[in-house]
Amino acid sequence: MSPFLTPSVKTDAASNIWMTSLADLLALLLAFFVLMFSMSEIKVDRWQTLTETLGNKISDHTDLVTKTGEAEKNMGMVSEPKAINIAYLEHILNGKKEQSPLLANVRIFKAEDKLIISLAGADFFKPGTEKETGNIGEVVHLIGDTLRHIRNRIEVYGHTDPDPVTSPTAKYKNNWVLSVARALSVANELKRAGYIYPVRAFGMADSRFNELVAIEDIQRKYAFARRVDIIVQEAEGQGR
Repeated sequence: MSPFLTPSVKTDAASNIWMTSLADLLALLLAFFVLMFSMSEIKVDRWQTLTETLGNKISDHTDLVTKTGEAEKNMGMVSEPKAINIAYLEHILNGKKEQSPLLANVRIFKAEDKLIISLAGADFFKPGTEKETGNIGEVVHLIGDTLRHIRNRIEVYGHTDPDPVTSPTAKYKNNWVLSVARALSVANELKRAGYIYPVRAFGMADSRFNELVAIEDIQRKYAFARRVDIIVQEAEGQGR
């Protein structure tokens, strides 16, 4: 054997040194993508459109879900987008009420997930009319000046006292028509104040009169029965 030749050494296992370089490369790539994601900006309007679209797609299967008996389990999957916080809105309106004498007799209170703004009492509506004085327009305009800045869904409910309309020359033939007229007068004033979303108006006539059992004075009870309630929901008002 030649002294200049050395015998070759055969290794059973291949070298794994290349895995170190690969691990370094993957770590750098991961750090790069994390950095890119942290610098990106989520398009809120597109995300909201996506969630609403998914919600509508889920609601399209309501009948099928009901038939299969899975409605209770899936009901939480369909949710409406929420607008301004009701408690925060109540705080703003009460602050405005303290500053304006015109709002002194307006009742503002929360009930579950909605805010109720009640125009009740003799200062607002007399028997058989949808308006009493020009002040009610100013009152609703003051309220609407705040509500025009929100996107919450708004509903308006008109109410009457139990006395039926008996005059043949009355402008409104019955309490149902009268209550609708009261609701529409307030809804239109909110629109004039700048609220841009649809306002749904309902006539309740005297169907809620029994809820005033705590008021013992009959004249005061009747005065409170002639009212309009502005209901501000947590959900958005657009397209509803």
